[in-house]
Amino acid sequence: MRYERTTDIVRLAIRLQGAHGGLTLDDIGEEFCVSRRTAERLRDAAEAAFGPLQTVETGSQRRHWRLQSPALRQLIRVSPEELAELESATESLDRDGLSERAGVIRQLASKLRAMQRPLSSEEFDAGLEALMRAEGLAMRPGPKPRLEQGLLSLLRDALRAGRVVEFNYLAQSTGQYSQQRVEPYGVLYGNRAFLVGCSGWAENPRLWRLANISEALVTDETFERDPSFDLQRYAERSFGTFQEPPVEVVLRFEAWVARDAAMFLFHPGQTLIENSDGSLTLRFRAGGLDEMCWHLFTWGESVTVEKPARLRRRLVRMCELLAARHGD
Repeated sequence: MRYERTTDIVRLAIRLQGAHGGLTLDDIGEEFCVSRRTAERLRDAAEAAFGPLQTVETGSQRRHWRLQSPALRQLIRVSPEELAELESATESLDRDGLSERAGVIRQLASKLRAMQRPLSSEEFDAGLEALMRAEGLAMRPGPKPRLEQGLLSLLRDALRAGRVVEFNYLAQSTGQYSQQRVEPYGVLYGNRAFLVGCSGWAENPRLWRLANISEALVTDETFERDPSFDLQRYAERSFGTFQEPPVEVVLRFEAWVARDAAMFLFHPGQTLIENSDGSLTLRFRAGGLDEMCWHLFTWGESVTVEKPARLRRRLVRMCELLAARHGD
């Protein structure tokens, strides 16, 4: 057996042990870039070396396998590069004001470092230090939200228990505080973090900025979460975080920026078309026209809004206001 294939078997065994919901043959084939038959051979080899595999009940027609093997503990190695990425992630979260999430990842990094073999710890630390010196985080302009200490932990407890939360909320438009009772459905992270949930005065789930929430508490009142609600689908309705009825968006990027534009993920549901003149046409369906304008402005003359006309007019209006504000 080739050395590379042996490495793949160990990698697959580690993935099978770490995948709580198990892996399908399609998952294995996609991750290792192999045919279904080769995926079957890899699965069988991992089971022969570290098995037996367990079948995970997921309600899906496809079979999912998972592995629980104590033999893998001595084979799992955390590299300095992987730990450096965790360190960078904690710094990024700290800069965004999400200190609680940074603390959880920092604690995980400490546990992973503790798993390293004593004889290699000095060499490991030296490699990690060198990576952190060589890599840094560029300053990202924008507001740094300040969240109340313990807020994320409180919201996670409420989400797990299915309990209503109460908090004071500072309205961005009026500057006034109001008392809110919300059934929490999830938290969305982006340039700003938002609580997604239902309130008695609104028919559909709404967004609350975490930075504007204070004096939050978990009540004893429980609620039944709408089983049809999907947080990922909810997030994909918008270009950013503003929730508006989705519209068909068509953008054309000039040939001289087409390569850069193709590397951007504007929306999870986007499609790209390379035109004969070298330009790039991008299509997706989402709401949040103001946030689209804010981003499209950074592309300058390299992008043309083909649809919808509403987005084009809004972008023109924004540019007119800026020109009037800053013109001579």
